[in-house]
Amino acid sequence: MNLSAPFIPQFFKDQLDQTAPYWDYLIGNETEALAYAESHSLETTDIKAIAKSIADLPKKNTNRPRTVIITQGINPSIAAVAKENGEVEFVEFPVHAIESSQICDTNGAGLAILCT
Repeated sequence: MNLSAPFIPQFFKDQLDQTAPYWDYLIGNETEALAYAESHSLETTDIKAIAKSIADLPKKNTNRPRTVIITQGINPSIAAVAKENGEVEFVEFPVHAIESSQICDTNGAGLAILCT
């Protein structure tokens, strides 16, 4: 599942919550994560805390852990993986900045293609 845009958790909270038990993977960016936190009254802007809250949500398929991935532009992407013992493991993935002259196409979804 992808949070897709900040307005999804803001205006479609109930519909989003109905699908939550079926998420094995949830992907979003920091703005979408913050919108999720606000719409769910998490009272935090800490991305790791938000990812943990989502990873800890009840899940129908308990044979697989839930993984929450939050991208943060040039800051490290965060992965939160729910473990069987109730803990959440965090993994950070560094993002390397590139010169704007190397970006030859952007698609408006926060992604860029590196010119070769």
